[in-house]
Amino acid sequence: MDEDKKAKLEALANKVKEQAAQGSESAGDGNGRRGLFGNLFGNKPNANAQNAANTKPTATAANAKPTATGSVKPTTAAAGAKPTAAANAKPTGAASVKPTAAKKSVFTDVAPSAYYADAVEWAVQKGITSGTTPTTFTPNNPCHRGHAATFLWRSKGSPAPKSANNPFADVAADSPFYKAILWATENKIIEPKSANAYEPTAPCTRGEVLTYLLRAEGKSGATQADALKWASLKRLLAGFAGGAEVPCTRADIVTFLYRVKTT
Repeated sequence: MDEDKKAKLEALANKVKEQAAQGSESAGDGNGRRGLFGNLFGNKPNANAQNAANTKPTATAANAKPTATGSVKPTTAAAGAKPTAAANAKPTGAASVKPTAAKKSVFTDVAPSAYYADAVEWAVQKGITSGTTPTTFTPNNPCHRGHAATFLWRSKGSPAPKSANNPFADVAADSPFYKAILWATENKIIEPKSANAYEPTAPCTRGEVLTYLLRAEGKSGATQADALKWASLKRLLAGFAGGAEVPCTRADIVTFLYRVKTT
């Protein structure tokens, strides 16, 4: 063996012994195995570096598949949604309600189209009148003073007169107008013709009936002029032909009462 090589081998063996004595093989410096062979032949990559180099891309990187949000199908409320029930709803019955038939009066002489038809029906329901017969109202018959007292009295609930004293010779105790006339005169709604005469069958004008009606509504001492102003404000004469001096009919008085109570 060449002396030169022999010297080198001895030097190498000595160096191995020195490092073994120093425990360099077990020291570890964080870069993997080092020592003699590491110094001579170069450091091997440490485990962390090797793992990093060999690690496959994670799912969140380039090879990751698109998330569900990228391929979500339209919801039923979107493009593929069917129209809701509201869109397919048929028109409600309100749009196709048929006109109701005109109400037929219990009286053969009261046409459903008459201006006083509702007033007559209301007056019958309230017990203000029952007609001249079970089937007739005779709307164009004159309203006399006995009628006026009776209709007003019934519209107020038929209150009992405060006194049973009857000063009128022309009003019999068995008259259908008896209590009504006593009530109307003692409350100063209808004034008698004299101290002992009421004249129950005398006809009334519209102006007179309106005056009685205003007094019955609480305007004590009202005059016909007051009544006509009030009637104008309440439109009690709307649609009537003629003025205050026209004779009042049975249809007229129930219409006045109806309009006062319902408007």
